[in-house]
Amino acid sequence: MRFLRLTFFFLMLSVAAGWAQSIVFTTPYEAPAFSATFPASDKDTVKYSSENITLKSGKTAVLNNYTESLYNDTDAFLVLYCDIPNVRGDAAALDQMLDGALAQFENAKPTPKIDSTYSGIPARMVTATGTYTKDQHVFEITAYQRIAVQGSRVWQGIVICDKTSACTAADANRFLDSIKVK
Repeated sequence: MRFLRLTFFFLMLSVAAGWAQSIVFTTPYEAPAFSATFPASDKDTVKYSSENITLKSGKTAVLNNYTESLYNDTDAFLVLYCDIPNVRGDAAALDQMLDGALAQFENAKPTPKIDSTYSGIPARMVTATGTYTKDQHVFEITAYQRIAVQGSRVWQGIVICDKTSACTAADANRFLDSIKVK
């Protein structure tokens, strides 16, 4: 009887461990400027969008956004880039860009920013918890962000994980490490 209980216990542990690792990265994606491996979703589609943004100089630039969403859009894996003339790539400038991205979240509580890499390019990274409201629903999220400058191109990788999902810091890093700038 004790053997059956132990067997059942270990079976439940293995099921729980398998459940916690439910994000599978099997969607290789080739864009003109980068490649990455996105997580598999029920749609297996990376959505591209672009937006004109106004720079401090008054000129406009195109922000390119490649997103894969999971779990009814509660988790998101994003690669963004934008060409900005005369952009600085030092730590202070990257920190300011990360702060601008964090301003999109309500009650953002960031960890200290640290040095990192983005496809081998020196980068800055931050993790933050906070909330995000979409269609009158409030999501409690953790956001993992890396940002780098390559010439006049600003690169940003973001993973947004809802508190109720199986998305982890390891999942975020696996995705962010898969991004390869061409």
